[in-house]
Amino acid sequence: MPENFEADLVFSCGGENFLPVADVWLVIDVLRATTVMTRWFELGGTELYPVKSPDEARQLVLDLKERGSSPLLMGEVNGIPPEGFDLGNSPIELNYDLIQAHYCGVMSTTNGTVALNEAFNTGSPVIAVSFRNLSACLDHALTFGTRIGILCSGRKKRPSWEDTLCAGALLEILQTRGEVSMSDSARIALTVWQSRDKNLLAVVEKSTHAEYLKRIGYGRDIIFACEMDASTVVPMLESDKKSQIILRSVKGSARPYKNNFHDERAGIKNENNFSTLTPGTALLTEPDPFEALLDYTKQPPEFFLRKENEN
Repeated sequence: MPENFEADLVFSCGGENFLPVADVWLVIDVLRATTVMTRWFELGGTELYPVKSPDEARQLVLDLKERGSSPLLMGEVNGIPPEGFDLGNSPIELNYDLIQAHYCGVMSTTNGTVALNEAFNTGSPVIAVSFRNLSACLDHALTFGTRIGILCSGRKKRPSWEDTLCAGALLEILQTRGEVSMSDSARIALTVWQSRDKNLLAVVEKSTHAEYLKRIGYGRDIIFACEMDASTVVPMLESDKKSQIILRSVKGSARPYKNNFHDERAGIKNENNFSTLTPGTALLTEPDPFEALLDYTKQPPEFFLRKENEN
């Protein structure tokens, strides 16, 4: 007999949202936090601490080092790594050798890590979701109950196109599992997803965040983030011994990945793709993002007057 589910959705974090009651929360930040989190565990990382601010991240790194750990500090503010961070928020900057040297990571981003903390405060289980691990995360979420909460990280405390699309994709899959009673916000996300162009990358690239990332040199991150169900990793929040929230991959969730990445525009085929877990395999990278950002700032003043300030 088919199950009956309830689905509710919140379009953005950080806006003093009241999160409704749910048996489990699925948190989405496609560009790029939850995609990076998925990649972290794909490559063999074991612990990842999501914190709300760069200062909190720096302090946590110091605390972890005092406990004998060697954490990797990564994240972004306005898309760019903060001062003193080891890495930014790019999934293709991560590689096998780097993870092997740092099994533990600390991460702070503008929206994604904030959303995870908000969801954790509800007391319900929390899972980090991206297009890459969509089905695996939903399957695990359904083991906790029938009331499904979806929190999109959004952008500037408003809905974001790519997170709304991902939420709609989740809801479409949920409908194959049984009858689903949806909130109005969930219905909006499902409608957005079902009325999209079938080329996911082309649709996501139209978002304001994707346009911004391309301007500052992170266009390949968008391509990587749009690889649907390439991973079976399920990153889930829990508390460590110091009551600090931490992401760990659900035991047994990581199975072999589909090596189906193919960027026709760049002439990249499976033999050198983003999904491989082969130790030492070089990942494809963008040109230096800081050079791209410098070029961007050289635009004439009237260019910026025509655009809303980017986050």
